Amino acid sequence: MSRFDGIQEGPLTIRREEVTKDLVLVFEGKSILRDPAEFLQPILIQVLDEADSEGKRLILDFSSLTYMNSSTYTPLVKTLERARLGNSQITVLYDADQKWQSVSFVALTIFATGDGRVAVVGKE
Repeated sequence: MSRFDGIQEGPLTIRREEVTKDLVLVFEGKSILRDPAEFLQPILIQVLDEADSEGKRLILDFSSLTYMNSSTYTPLVKTLERARLGNSQITVLYDADQKWQSVSFVALTIFATGDGRVAVVGKE
């Protein structure tokens, strides 16, 4: 599979950014597809595996997202569970000042690990 560099799927855009120790996916726009797992799950698995192989933390930055339907949580939950059960390093970022994001993402903190390998963090 080729390296994931970014995608636009309807009103959702996912951009890839790399910094020294992190591989970052920035989610922008709206995730409104009926079954986003169809395209999103393979991407998340691929970039998680890529980050692992390079010894990087995967950061999923949802703070610029304006809307996300409930179907989008399924691939995200599966990715967090995979990371939690393995040795992956992953952080989910959301905008704590947006009420819908705060309410939605705080539920994902159940996947956080005590050692910080898996984290869900609200940006203020």
